[in-house]
Amino acid sequence: MTEIHETDHIEQVSYRRIGINRDKPRLWIEGLKLTAAGFRRGDNYVVDISKRRLTIRKAAVGGRKVSGRSRNGVDIPIIDIEARALVQGFAPESRVRIIFSRAKIVVTVHHEEEAKRRRESRFRDAQASRQISEASLFTGAGVSTLAVHTALADAGYDGEVKWVVDVELKYLQVARRNNYAITDETCAIVGKVEEVENDFFAPVDILSFSMPCAGFSRAGRSKHKLTPETHESATAVFGVVNAIRAANPAILLSENVVEAQHAPAYQLLKAELNRLGYVIFEKLLDNAESGTIERRRRYWFVAISEGLAEGFTFDIEILAGAECRATIGSILDKHVPETAWSQNEYLHKKAKSDQEAGKGFKRQLLTGKETICGAIGRHYNKRRSTEPMLQRPDGKERLFTPQEHARLKSIPEELVDGAPATTAHEVLGQSIDFRQAYLCLKSVIGFLAGKQETMGRGIDDSGQAEFALFQSKICMG
Repeated sequence: MTEIHETDHIEQVSYRRIGINRDKPRLWIEGLKLTAAGFRRGDNYVVDISKRRLTIRKAAVGGRKVSGRSRNGVDIPIIDIEARALVQGFAPESRVRIIFSRAKIVVTVHHEEEAKRRRESRFRDAQASRQISEASLFTGAGVSTLAVHTALADAGYDGEVKWVVDVELKYLQVARRNNYAITDETCAIVGKVEEVENDFFAPVDILSFSMPCAGFSRAGRSKHKLTPETHESATAVFGVVNAIRAANPAILLSENVVEAQHAPAYQLLKAELNRLGYVIFEKLLDNAESGTIERRRRYWFVAISEGLAEGFTFDIEILAGAECRATIGSILDKHVPETAWSQNEYLHKKAKSDQEAGKGFKRQLLTGKETICGAIGRHYNKRRSTEPMLQRPDGKERLFTPQEHARLKSIPEELVDGAPATTAHEVLGQSIDFRQAYLCLKSVIGFLAGKQETMGRGIDDSGQAEFALFQSKICMG
C-alpha cells in the first residue's frame, strides 16, 4: 500500500485510469478534490517521481503552477501531468489510485494492477527456476492436487503444495498419509473456505478448487429442494474469491458438475475473475477424452492471468492410450470375500416400486464385461439403488471395493490405502476423473512453457514416467 503518514489527513481516494494524449500517458485532475486538498488555481507545486509512484506536493515557490478555468464565475483548479513525468511508471489507460491529502497528492499503480504484475512476474521466475508452488481448496484426499502435481512433474517442474483446505479433518488426514504431493511442509487448513483468514492463503502460482456440487447438480437440488443460491454451500464462492485475492495465483483450475457452468455463483465468480485480470477458458469433459471407465461428465474452467494468456486455446484431444479403455472385469480385485456379496432383495423391490411409480430410476447391474459405467457418488457405501454394482450369474451383487472405485475413476488407488471403506468411498465419490484434471493442467503448462503441446499426441517422452506409474493399472485389458 502507498505509504501514508500519521499526520496525513485523507480528503479523497480515487480509482481511475491514466488518460492518453498523442498515444502517451496523461494525468488530468480537476475540480473540488484539488481545492479540498489545498491546491488552488495559481498555487505552486512540485512533482517527485519514483518507480510506479508519483507524488505532487504544494510548494511555496518554484516548480509548476496549478492551472484552471472558470465556470459560472467559479475557479476550477487543474493539474495536468504530461507524458514525460508518467512514462516511467504508468502506461496509457493503466489503472491508478490517487490519494488526496492536505497539500499532497500521491498516485500509485492500482493495487489490482500491481497484483497482476506480481503474480505474472512470480510465475515467470518460477518457470525459470523450474519450481512452481501449488495450493487447493475443497481438497478432500487431494485427487485434483495430485493430478496437478503429476502434470507439473511430467513437464519437468518441481511442484510444492504450500497449503490445502477442507472442512473435513478425516479427508485431510487421508491426504497427509497417502498423497505424496502433500508433504510435511504443506499447511493443512481445516474449516470452511469462507471462514479462513486471508493470512493463511500464502501466495502460490497455481490454485485448484472444486466448490461443493450439491447446490448445483440436478440431484442435489431435487434432494434439498433448494436453489444453488440458497443452498448452505452457496457462501463458498466468497471464500474462493478471498483466497484468490490473497494467494494471487497466475493459474486457476476449477471443476464442477455441468450445471454449475451457468449457475449464478459461477457467473459471479467468472465476472470477478475477468475484472481482476484473468482470462477464462471453459470446457466440458467426459471419459471420451480421458479414456477412464467411469462416465463422469464435468465442467472445467481454466483462468490464466491475462499477461500470460495470449494465444492459449483450451483444445484437449483424446489422451494417448485412451482407446485402450479397460473392461471393468480387468480392474477388479482378485480376492474379494464372499461376505461382500448379497441378494439385495430390498433393492430389487425398490426398483420395481420405482418403475411402477414412473420415477425413472434404474439399477446399474454390471457383469464386468463393460468398458463404461455410470458415476459413483459420495454415499456409495450406503448401497443406493441407482449406482453401479457388480452382479454374478447366481444373482448376488456387491459394491466395488474402494480400490476398484479408484481405478474406475483413473485415481491412483494408493490415495485411499488404509482408509475405512466409508471414508474412502466418500473422498472418491465426490472427487474427479484424475485424467481430466491432468489433461487440463498439462495443456496449460505445456503452452506456458512455450511447447504448445498437442495433447492428442499424448504425453511427451520426457514426462510420461510419473503418469504411467499411476495409470498402469487402468489399461490392463
